[in-house]
Amino acid sequence: MDRINIGILFPSLKGGGVFQYALSIYYSLIKFSTKYNYYLISAENFDQLINFNPAGVNSIFIPTIKASLTNKIGVIFNLIFNRDIFNTHKSEEISSLKERKIALLIIPFPSLFGFRNKIPYIVSIPDLMHKYYPSFPEYPLKARLLRDIVYKNSAKYSVLTIVDSHQGLNDLNRFFNIPKGKIRIIPYIPAPYIYEYKDMDLKTAENILKKYPLPEHFLFYPAQFWYHKNHIRLIQALKNIKQDYKIEIPLVLVGSPKESYKKIMDFINKSNMSNQIYSLGYVSDIEIVALYKKAVALVYPSLFGPTNIPPLEAMVLGTPVLCSNIFSMPEQIGNAGLLFDPFNVEDIAEKIYQIWTNENLRNELVQRGYERVKDMTLENYAKQWEKIIDEAIKML
Repeated sequence: MDRINIGILFPSLKGGGVFQYALSIYYSLIKFSTKYNYYLISAENFDQLINFNPAGVNSIFIPTIKASLTNKIGVIFNLIFNRDIFNTHKSEEISSLKERKIALLIIPFPSLFGFRNKIPYIVSIPDLMHKYYPSFPEYPLKARLLRDIVYKNSAKYSVLTIVDSHQGLNDLNRFFNIPKGKIRIIPYIPAPYIYEYKDMDLKTAENILKKYPLPEHFLFYPAQFWYHKNHIRLIQALKNIKQDYKIEIPLVLVGSPKESYKKIMDFINKSNMSNQIYSLGYVSDIEIVALYKKAVALVYPSLFGPTNIPPLEAMVLGTPVLCSNIFSMPEQIGNAGLLFDPFNVEDIAEKIYQIWTNENLRNELVQRGYERVKDMTLENYAKQWEKIIDEAIKML
C-alpha cells in the first residue's frame, strides 16, 4: 500500500521563530517518521538552506501571487458561508498539490491556504497576544481585525488545531469559541541546529565568535526588535545595576531590526550605554549556538507567550536562564530558571544581579535545565506529531 503524502507549508525564511518552528516539525518527521511521505511546500527554494541531504527533500514550489481585492473579499464570503460562492483558488496551488496527491497539510502558522484549496489541514496557532495587548504598536486596528479573521477561521476549518500549552488551548476556546475537543497540545522544541551543535565546547565557541569584538563575559538576548520583546526595560535594568552596584554588565543582542529598533538604539545612546550593549544583527545558526555557549546567562524579558523557544534552547545548551514570569512561561521553565516580572525594571535588575554574581546558582540552574529537557528530543517530537497526523487521517 502506498504511503500517504503529507505536505508541510513553510513561511518565508525571514519568518524568524515561525520558520524555525516549521523546520523543527519537518526535520523531525522526515528523520524519525517512516509512516508517511512528507513534502516541503514553499514559495522559496529551501534546498540549500536545510542542514540535511537536499537529495532526500521532497519539495513543492508554490509561487507567491498577490491577491486582488476581489479575491480577498471572495475568501471572506467563502469563510462566512463555508461554500465556494467565489472561486478564490490559485491554479498553481491546486495543480501542484493535486499532482503530488497531498492528502493532508500541516500548516505551522495561521493561514487560510488549506481552506482556500479545500485540502484537509492541521494548523498551529502560536498565540492570541493581540487579545491581551490590543494597544501595542504591533497591533493597529487593521492588524487585529486581520488576525481575528485568519486565526479564527484557520482554526475553525482545520481538522485539528495545535497549540503550545493549556493556556493556548483555553485562549482559542475563550476568544474564538474553538471546541476544546479539536485542539491538541504539542509543546515547543528547540530548532534542529541547536541539537546539531549542542556538544560545541567553549574553545570552539570562542573561535567562531572571534569576528565580533565581544567582552569576555556577557548576557545574551536573541530576539527581533519588536516592542513586545521589551528591550528597553532590560537595558534600563542594566543601567540601574550600574548605578546601584557599580557593576557594568555587558549585553549581546541579535535579531533583525523591526519597528522598535531605532527607539532602542536611541535609548542606548541617550543612556550612555553604547560601550555596554552589543547589537550584532542577524547571525548564523552556528554563531547563535556559540553565543549561548559563551554567555553567562540567557535573559528573556519578552511580554508575549504563552511559551517561548529560546529558554528551551538555553537549557539544551547548558546556559542559565532568566525569564519572564507571565502567561505559561513559569510552567515551561519550572525550577530551571530565575523568573522576573517583565514590567518591573527593579525585579529584572535584581534577578540579573543574582545570576551574574552567583556562580553556584548558575551551575545549579544549568543542571536543572538539563534535567528538564532530557526527554525533549527530535525523535520524541516526531512521535507527538505522527500521533496527531494519525488521528487527523482517521477523521478524513
